[in-house]
Amino acid sequence: MLLVTPGREEAIRNIRQAAEEGRFNDKTEPFDPDWEPSALKENILGYVQKRHTLGFKCKNLAARAIVDSWIRRYNNGINEIVGMEKLEALKGPAFLTANHFNPFDNGVIRVLTRQAGRGRLWAISQGTNFVMPGLNGFVLRNIDVIPIIPEPSYMAGAFRQQMQETLDRGRFILIYPEQEMWFNYRKPRPGKRGAFLFASQFGVPVVPLFTELQDLPGTVAPGFRDVKMVLHILDPLYPDPAKTDRENSLALCQADYEAKVRCYEKVYGRPLTYDFSPEDIAGWQA
Repeated sequence: MLLVTPGREEAIRNIRQAAEEGRFNDKTEPFDPDWEPSALKENILGYVQKRHTLGFKCKNLAARAIVDSWIRRYNNGINEIVGMEKLEALKGPAFLTANHFNPFDNGVIRVLTRQAGRGRLWAISQGTNFVMPGLNGFVLRNIDVIPIIPEPSYMAGAFRQQMQETLDRGRFILIYPEQEMWFNYRKPRPGKRGAFLFASQFGVPVVPLFTELQDLPGTVAPGFRDVKMVLHILDPLYPDPAKTDRENSLALCQADYEAKVRCYEKVYGRPLTYDFSPEDIAGWQA
């Protein structure tokens, strides 16, 4: 089961308009925080300074316990992982890329990394997630994440340091190339090349993941059915040492998108177009 939060009809209207206008990386959530950049930077730098303290480690344990309880409660043994052998064959760190359709769609990916014997999953997270209120905000800023903000000095310094430390421990890092979450949107969207630039710079592979969404009989909220996730692990992609970082980022980004499109067309049995249909939103009883 996936989280259904308030404002879904508005989010779906925003998704439809953005898809029709080809704005595949734009925000569509109606209640996302909107912070002034300098205040957001200060907040993120404070997070980075505290992440090795005992207080943060206690909050991290609590956040991971909450996520684990959500996984046990909402997974219900119905979600599936296909292609585990492709991940198990990798011996070192890697970037995982995935389609982003729910605040907690990475729950099944966290299960994946454990089953693959890699333990905890780290994820790149938008800075605005760190200022969200309530329990969801507590989890998003205290789980295993690396915040990203469009600030050059931070990206060249603290961001790269956090990423290097995580990769040096042999971990997987999850990145959403689509950037913004589109609620229960089934289709893969063209991504940004930042994830693939990192892969080239750090010399690690990219493993594309695509989550298929299947409607279930049960209703989880008015107008929305329950949804089953089937996580497909696709063939790893490797940066070419003979290419520049820019060349690699462009080639890997395109290969990642094409792999997800092929998977979409295979599992749903139809060609990918971005003409909007109610079927694009999993579980929606339009």
